[in-house]
Amino acid sequence: MKTAAIFGGSGGIGTLVVRRVSMDRPVLIGYKSRGEAAHALAAELTSQGRTAVAKAVEVLDADSVNEFLAAAAKLGEGLGAVVSASGSHFPMCSLTDASVDEFRRVVDIELIGTFNILKGAVAALKRAGGGSILVFLTTAVLRTMEYDGLNSVPKAGIAMMLKHVAREAGRDNIRANGIAPGVIDAGLTLSVSQMPQLVQKVVADCLANTPLGRAGKPCEVGEVANFLISEHAGYINGQILGVDGGWSV
Repeated sequence: MKTAAIFGGSGGIGTLVVRRVSMDRPVLIGYKSRGEAAHALAAELTSQGRTAVAKAVEVLDADSVNEFLAAAAKLGEGLGAVVSASGSHFPMCSLTDASVDEFRRVVDIELIGTFNILKGAVAALKRAGGGSILVFLTTAVLRTMEYDGLNSVPKAGIAMMLKHVAREAGRDNIRANGIAPGVIDAGLTLSVSQMPQLVQKVVADCLANTPLGRAGKPCEVGEVANFLISEHAGYINGQILGVDGGWSV
């Protein structure tokens, strides 16, 4: 099988995607600051007979992104999928209460970083004869969530970039889709009780207004991600799928 290059593969969402995708294909786990966790995950999966390697990557550096993708192409039978589960920490607050510097920092990491990933992924997958791109967004791009502007506004821009790639790179047999997760019982949501009161309120309100009445399970995100990058989803392109228990309905 061809390799999946997973940016942000040591984060909460990224880890669960790596665990599922590695069952079917080699994975290159990208990290910036969580190196210890990334290498531990790679070692764990390798001990289970899977092919998994961890490698540092800086998404704001186009050369670093391209080097990461080139390394993925040498793993397994070439590059077949690129997944972006990377992102930036952001303060939860009213959009107009955020400082210009904070807004600029998040926009740079989210928009410029994802632009570098998309640009590099299209070039690399074109050389490989096609493949799939998957970007993680947020359910707040489907339904506005209070105090989430520093997260949802940049990701709305990413959603539009994704649609352009889907339309413009489709002729090269490259598909581009997005997952917009709601509250998932992974990563930050595991320690929500230790977070500021405002964050706890937003999460509680989201769950209270989710038709299924619960947080999503890690496997429910991992399975969708694995499906979207697989050949079983070969005619799905340019879509943003809410995996949010119906919150965005």
